[in-house]
This record gives sequence, structure tokens and C-alpha cells, in this order.
Amino acid sequence: MGGLLLIKKIACIFISILFITMIFSIVHAEPLYLDRKVIKNFPTSSCDFFSEDVIDDIGWYTSLVLDNNNFPHISYYDYTNGDLKYAYWTGSEWNIQSVDIWGNVGRYSSITLNKEGHPHISYYDYTNGDLKYAYWTGSSWSIKKVDGDGKVGLYTSIALDSSGLPHISYCDYTKRALKYAHWDGNSWNKKIIDDTGIICMSEYFGDYTSIAIDSKDYVHISYCDSGKFDLKYAYQYDSTWGIEVVDSYGDVGQYSSIVLDDNDNPHIGFGYFGHNNDLKFDLKYAVKTNDNWNVETVDSEGDIRKWISLKLDTENLPHISYYDYYEGSLKYTFNSGSDWVFDTIESEGSTGCFNSLCLDSNNNPSISFYNWGGKALKYASLKQNDWDIQTIEIDDNSDFLDQKQSYCCGWADEIAEGRPMAQSFIPTYSVLTRVELMIVRRNNPGGITISIRDDLDGENLISIYFSSNEIAEDMSWKNIDFQDIKVNLYQTYYIVCESEDTENQIDTYWWYFGIYDPYPDGNAWIQDGNWKVLSISGFPDQDIGFKTFGLNTDIPGNPTIDGPIRGKVRSEITYKIQSSDPDGDDISYCIDWGEGDLEYTNFYPSGEKISVNHTWNKIKTYLIRVKAIDIHGTESGWTTLEVSIPGNKIFFKNTILGFLWHIFNNPIYKRYLKILSSSIFEIY
Repeated sequence: MGGLLLIKKIACIFISILFITMIFSIVHAEPLYLDRKVIKNFPTSSCDFFSEDVIDDIGWYTSLVLDNNNFPHISYYDYTNGDLKYAYWTGSEWNIQSVDIWGNVGRYSSITLNKEGHPHISYYDYTNGDLKYAYWTGSSWSIKKVDGDGKVGLYTSIALDSSGLPHISYCDYTKRALKYAHWDGNSWNKKIIDDTGIICMSEYFGDYTSIAIDSKDYVHISYCDSGKFDLKYAYQYDSTWGIEVVDSYGDVGQYSSIVLDDNDNPHIGFGYFGHNNDLKFDLKYAVKTNDNWNVETVDSEGDIRKWISLKLDTENLPHISYYDYYEGSLKYTFNSGSDWVFDTIESEGSTGCFNSLCLDSNNNPSISFYNWGGKALKYASLKQNDWDIQTIEIDDNSDFLDQKQSYCCGWADEIAEGRPMAQSFIPTYSVLTRVELMIVRRNNPGGITISIRDDLDGENLISIYFSSNEIAEDMSWKNIDFQDIKVNLYQTYYIVCESEDTENQIDTYWWYFGIYDPYPDGNAWIQDGNWKVLSISGFPDQDIGFKTFGLNTDIPGNPTIDGPIRGKVRSEITYKIQSSDPDGDDISYCIDWGEGDLEYTNFYPSGEKISVNHTWNKIKTYLIRVKAIDIHGTESGWTTLEVSIPGNKIFFKNTILGFLWHIFNNPIYKRYLKILSSSIFEIY
């Protein structure tokens, strides 16, 4: 009787496994290669490059492609030097090359590889207003001007046909038109595809074009008509072109990205900029099947999504990377077949701008992108369910915007001889590198001295003298790049301007200001006998236009992590962490245990080794990341440690269950077999 009951119990378990697995396969249609997580964090700055705050940077306009070994190749723009650059992974290190250095070149780059794995790149020549094209011959770079008729070559996108010949879509800014160029083996053939609207509103609005070539070598292009803010789609058939409006609800079409599936159906990722003054930027996705466009909103939480890149996996399911302006983060989403699944890849330093997505041969995503806070080109790839993020190139000489008052009410006050003006500020970087001031010259005054003081009546810590012809007559920012000076964090300093040989309101200097206290951590000052806070009737609470830039040299050292690299699930593990601060400041540690959220410790003395404990409840490989933060908020780099939490061994008391286990050697069967049969086998 006991044996019969055991057989019945086993049969019930077996049937239950089959039933639950069938349900699971229908409902839980999510690929198993990615364990989802959402990192909650807030940005400290935004990817607003085209404001007056732009300074030296590397890594704009990235474009990514993978070769047959799944090695990444990236084209990008070096803003600091105005160069087109190219980086590729050799298998052990990044190789970086300057492709074109003549003039200011490299914006709106787009890259693809030919059958030999050689890169082909389209890009914009900002100096001459031309569309350019570069390709690797196998031994050197060959650079060609494709189109120089007016201001052309913005928002380029490149693809190769089955013969390896390049096709490029781009914007003609002069004619406000969508253009297309292809190389026939002897010459470039250029054609206006659409000039019925305003195809290129500005250089910085996001009117991206995107090109794809189908199995018959016909061309497909997505783009934005900024006149009507419609998403449009142009397609080639024989010698003719067709144009369709894909989506016209609200203001749509910015940052479009097109790919074709196995049946040559177009899929497009794009932005929605709002409707009826609903100012937000949603992520949208459109696919054409049976001559009909199906459009859906993918992400509408928060505020603005920019720089959208779309790819399809081997099941023709869409994957999209994009920048979330509201959170200042790089995000990634894919459609599992039943729903969209979201992941935040990096969220520190306002990161993810100019991103470009590719999928490797196993459908794992890789993304090139720009990190605004670090001013660096970065690359993220999914490995063992965790994102591996590498910094490819960084501008080590870049300084960072610290304090600013960039609002101007349209009025200015005079910097007269014997009547100097000043603006106070509180630095948060330990080294002050330079300042920018909203000052202008009127006619022909004498020179002007600009200095930094820690007391209005004290000595100059540093100063620079400018002759009048070095100060512009139009309203613009004047860069004052003096020798770097050490400053005390959170102490008040003053930017002081003193002029000479000025005549009242004729030959003089003017310093523009904002009102209603736009900079809360300082004041505008004027010396009229004695120093006093500037106050002009009708202009309350003035602050003068200024920006300060700095660097942190007293950065805590990267922490060390000591502890096991292998552990047991649901068992607490202890790690020891240590870092030192050059100034001896107390240190807190930010810890990412690889599960999505960040943990912050209390502050400890510099150099003290502390113990932290953690328990993982899931079987997988985790990447621990730790950085040190001093009392001023200065942060070290990340230190990482990979930890494996393997599954527990399973031993069966019953040989029939062991036989079934080997037959159904599948993660789904194993998961539910462990749950349902826990009463009759031991788990160690």
C-alpha cells in the first residue's frame, strides 16, 4: 500500500510539473538571459549640451556595430579637438584612432562594417558644412567629400548593400530637405527625397535620419518632418520613392531609428514630444505589417526620452536603448513577446546620451554612449546577467562646471573706473580652474583686470589683465582661463572686475545680471566708497552673470574589497572595505551589491578597514561595486569584485525522480521540480 501511495504521489508531481510548465511558457515569455533590475538614483546634471555650459568633451555622436566575433567598433566625435574618432576592441584592449582631424569634423557619425570587417563611416564636416565619408582600406583611411552643395550632412546614417556599396541618408540644412546619396562604384549619386516640409529644423533638435537596406537592396529611411512634427518613412522601389506618414499624433518623429525584420517589414523607434501643450517626450515604437502601421507608446513615465536606438533580435522582437532626461540615465527595454521589460544600465553623472545599440549573436545587448558627468565615451555589454561598463576614452584635462548664474534679464551695470564690481560664490571643487563672465565692451575703454579673492578688501589670489580689444562688444561669455588655484570647499570667494580709463557710459564695460536672486549662494557687489551689495531700483535681488569651473584633486583612493568570491545562497557573507582620503577626511562607502539598489554606509576615519555583510537570495553571479565618498561629496572611482552564488546540490532518495530529472533537464522543469518535490528529496 505504501509503495502505491508513493507512485501516486510521483505521478501527481509529474503532472503538476507539466501543467505549471505549460502555463509558465505562455505567461512568462521573458528570455532567461537577463535578470531584470531597476537602479533608483537621481541625476546631478543633464545632457543639455547645446546650452552655454558646453566645455571639453569626448564621446559625442557614438555609433556602434559588432563584427563576426561580437567585438565592438565605435565611431564618435571628439568635441575637445573637433575630430572624428574610431575605437574597436581587439579581444584584449581598446584601439583608438583619429580618422579625420582636418577642421571641426565628426558630428552625426554613423558606422557599419563590410564583409571583411572594415569600417565605413558617414559624418558631418562642421567647418565646411559638408557630408563626408571615410572607410578603412585595410591599411589606411580613405576620406571623401560626398556632398558640399550648401550646408549638408547633418543627421547622417549609413548602410552597405549586398555589393558592399555605401548608401547614406542625411539632412540638407540649406534646403530643409531629406537627402540620399549612394556610391555606384564610380561616383556619388545624390537625390532629394523629401523637401515638402521642414526636414531639418536645427542642428540640435533631434531630426535624425535612419537608413536600412532590405534583401533586394532597396532603401528604407525614417525621419522627422519638423514643420508638422510627423514621423515619416521613405522607401525605394525600383527607381521610384514612396513617402508615408507613420505617426502624426502630437509632435513626433525625433531621434528615429529604423530596422527591417526577416520579411523586410520596417520597425521604427522614435520620440513623442507632446500634444496640446503636454510637454513631455515619450518613447514610441511603430511596425508595419500587412500595409498597416501599428504604433504604441513604450515608456511614458517621467519626462523626456532622447537618443533612441532600435535593433531586432533573432525572433524579430524589438530592443531599444535610450536616454531618460528626467532621471539622467541610460535605459534599455525589450519586448519579451508579451510585454516590454525595462532596465536602467547607468544612472550616475547624467549618462546615456548619444547611445547606440547592437545585439550579439546570442541576442545580448551592447551599447555605446556618452557620460556627461565623466565627459567620457563608455561601452556597456550584458555579461552573465550583469552589465559590464567600460570607459573607452576620457578627457583627463577637462574641468567641470561648478557654480553658475546664467540667467540674464537683459540689463547690465557699468564697471566704471574706481567703481569695481564683484560676485561672490561658494566652490564645491577643490581646484578653481577658470571662470566665465557675461561682460561686454562699449567703444574704446582702457583695460580690465579680473581677479579672484577670498576677501573683498584682501589681496588677489590670482588675476588676469585684458586689453579692451580682447572683450567682445556683443553679449557673450568671456572665458577667463587663469592658472589653477587651490580653494577651500564651501568657503565664500569673490570674482572682482576693475576697469581703467573709462568714460561714463560711453567708453566702458558692462556686466549683465539677473534678478530675483537667481544664484542663492552669493551676491553681486559694488565698491562705491565701501563694498556693498548691489541694489538698483526696479531690479530686486541681483546676481551677475558668471560661471566657475573646477576639478577635485583630493579624491579618495579607489577602495579595496577583501572577501570570498564564492558563497551560498541565503547565507550572510562578510567583506572588508578600505580607502584613504588625501586630506584625511572621513569616508562613506557606496555599495552596489548587483541587485539594483545602492547602499550607503556611515562615515568612517580615512584608512580604517570596515566590515560589511550581505546575503544573496538568488542563484547567479553578482558584480559588487564599491566607491568611496568623503565629507565634501568627492567620489572615488568604482572598485569591482565578481561573486558567484551557485545552486545547491540535489540528491534524490528515489531513482524514478532522478530519472525524470535528467529527462527534463531544463531550468523551468528544475525550478518547479525543486518546489513541488521538496518533501521527498533533500536539498543541501
